[in-house]
Amino acid sequence: MALTTQVPLTALMVLYTFLGLSITAEPIVQGRAATEPSAVASQSIAVPPDATFFRHQDSRSASPGLDKSAGVKLTYKVLGSAFHDQTRTSVADLLYAYEFAYRWSARGAGGDALYDPFIDAATAPLRRHLVAVRAIGVDAGSKSFRVGDVNFVREVFTIDVYLDTAGGDAEWNAAVAPPWSTLPWHVLALMEEAVTRGWAAFSQVEATRRGVPWLDLVRSSEMSAKLASLLGQFEREAFRPPALLAHVTQDEARRRWAALAAFYKASGHFLVTNGPYKLKSWTPRSVTLEAFRDLTYPLGVGSYDTYAIPRRGFVTKTEWSGDRLTVSGDIEVTEKFQRSYRLVRMPLQSVSEPVLKRAAPECRYVVTGPDGRVALAGVALPGADARFQIDLAGRLPPGRYIVSTLIAVNGNVMNADVHRIPFIASQR
Repeated sequence: MALTTQVPLTALMVLYTFLGLSITAEPIVQGRAATEPSAVASQSIAVPPDATFFRHQDSRSASPGLDKSAGVKLTYKVLGSAFHDQTRTSVADLLYAYEFAYRWSARGAGGDALYDPFIDAATAPLRRHLVAVRAIGVDAGSKSFRVGDVNFVREVFTIDVYLDTAGGDAEWNAAVAPPWSTLPWHVLALMEEAVTRGWAAFSQVEATRRGVPWLDLVRSSEMSAKLASLLGQFEREAFRPPALLAHVTQDEARRRWAALAAFYKASGHFLVTNGPYKLKSWTPRSVTLEAFRDLTYPLGVGSYDTYAIPRRGFVTKTEWSGDRLTVSGDIEVTEKFQRSYRLVRMPLQSVSEPVLKRAAPECRYVVTGPDGRVALAGVALPGADARFQIDLAGRLPPGRYIVSTLIAVNGNVMNADVHRIPFIASQR
């Protein structure tokens, strides 16, 4: 993999961490409806006093009284997995990603020592609307499984997120501040130590302003040596950031620092993330990744096949019943033979339920008026009969329209088969 940029790998991972709090990707093998967190919305929702509040004058977490309120509450189910140093995702990892965003985005009384303008700008939408986060509990049973004599424990974290937004747009609200982190809390804390000690800066612009290196956990042997010198002390002292004292025990902290030291000794770098690949080696011209075998990883074998083998949907029939449009269609299904495959077109009614669930077909539609302007748009999911129902009753002013429809498979709309159907909305 040729390197086409000089952006340090560390900076990229930091960027993914706090931008990941602002952008939620849908699970690849499930449809849109299954990915939305449950939401409760009203004029004012009381936030429990044991929630973690992030709006504080010194950007530290606090737990004010019961008078705190929000506009919407979202409940997320987060499937945890292992990081590359074999430590497991915990509530502390999820909470500290928020803490990191706030801590480095506000100028304090001490000046700019704990401020980075790049982090400030990147996390502004999140901080504008996030009120509090509350960890409800951990379910270690519902998603776990057993193979022979080996138990594979998959932990599901239930997290409530409180926002000051209105409750009208569930998808937008779900993407404002989802609980997730690409980096474990102890790696973030180690990076913060490097910056607060004046060894480096998180962003290029701040590194230039301060006259220090841009933080790199991989390619700078000098920086790696400095960071490694802290691990023994942190393990002995069971170092934890102040915001995590209530969430991480001393023994847990020591295990984290010991695991990071072992990872550095084996890998020669500090780029501990999560996901199916980890950094193995690098040169000025190439990077080698190694598969990270973790059966608790949320996206298992085959989850990325939709990118390698994109499939299409086809509208085969449309029927009007008053102002209700029924759309029937086919989708492409992958048939594999050892290392080869072929795409077979099948009617949706003939596709088995497991395959249909993985394909996550949806009918996307756009209604345009005589002037070509979009009057209405939406998404319809398949019903029990594997057909799509689009009800336009009372949703459009009287007039002539064109309804354009397509069937997307796993979100793929490339080279889409678009059908256009005339429609007259009458006065009701």
